[in-house]
Amino acid sequence: MRRLRHGVRRLRGPDGINRIRRQVEQRVDQAWALTGSKLERGASVAPFDGEPRFALLTVNFSTTRYLKLMLLTLRDQDALSRVNRIVVVDNGSRDGGLPFLLALARRVDRVHLTEHRHFLNHARGMRSCVRALDRIEGAAPAVPPANLLLFCDPDVVLVNPATLRDLGNAVAEENAAFAGELRRPPPDLDVQASFFVVRRDIYQRRDIAPLVNHGSPSLWLQRSIWRAGLPVVDFPSNHGGYILHRGRSAVEAAHELFPRHSYATADARQPHFMSVPDGPRTWARIEERFTELLRPEREEQLVDLLAERL
Repeated sequence: MRRLRHGVRRLRGPDGINRIRRQVEQRVDQAWALTGSKLERGASVAPFDGEPRFALLTVNFSTTRYLKLMLLTLRDQDALSRVNRIVVVDNGSRDGGLPFLLALARRVDRVHLTEHRHFLNHARGMRSCVRALDRIEGAAPAVPPANLLLFCDPDVVLVNPATLRDLGNAVAEENAAFAGELRRPPPDLDVQASFFVVRRDIYQRRDIAPLVNHGSPSLWLQRSIWRAGLPVVDFPSNHGGYILHRGRSAVEAAHELFPRHSYATADARQPHFMSVPDGPRTWARIEERFTELLRPEREEQLVDLLAERL
């Protein structure tokens, strides 16, 4: 009885209501995603042929400044030619960044934009990235299809120019189904969700769970891959100096621009930099390098610069 009274008290007031709201939204999206994955998994794709070809997939939620920074560091990758497609889903951004994304998609053939106006959760955005990729490549059969799905949050910077080369090689050498930074080993497998890669032929399998609205959107996907007996590679993305994830940028944006969105109910909105030693200074140094290009009035020049390599 005491535990019941304690539980009732926890559900009273704004915090309790917000907790219920988040849980309901998560359950609805999870049910929708699981049903959809059983009915239709997507386009048929060829088995991985050992030659890494990335589709970089990202979801923008009024985080355009960080997305610009991610793209600026992406253009410095020494294996940029391995990126066949860049697919951006914009989740109803209110930070004025949509004209930049539209201009970039018009200028750069491998950049594609999809806009969402409703059901603006991150997992749905990532699933939409994959569906958009299927449509795009279906309309361009002459172009070799991407065989690796690289899910990358917009507030990620690529610190090491060899990131894509080493990540692609790690997947190819191990014939891995999934690669990312391991936070917890199997059987309770947990790979950091802001930067990870899944083989496209594996993602399309019906026995592999979809991405879902969850504290870690790829957790069910990861564990279904492990249960299927498929190899998982621990790629030390943040703590190996390959990337740096700022963290909580969408929550920060929601507090400012989407006060009624469930993300705005989360208390933790300060960047965590994945607890990487010297992470804040590393981020500040990279941001300072591109300060001028990140100014809104420099968007035309930024599009020109990105179009030179992307």
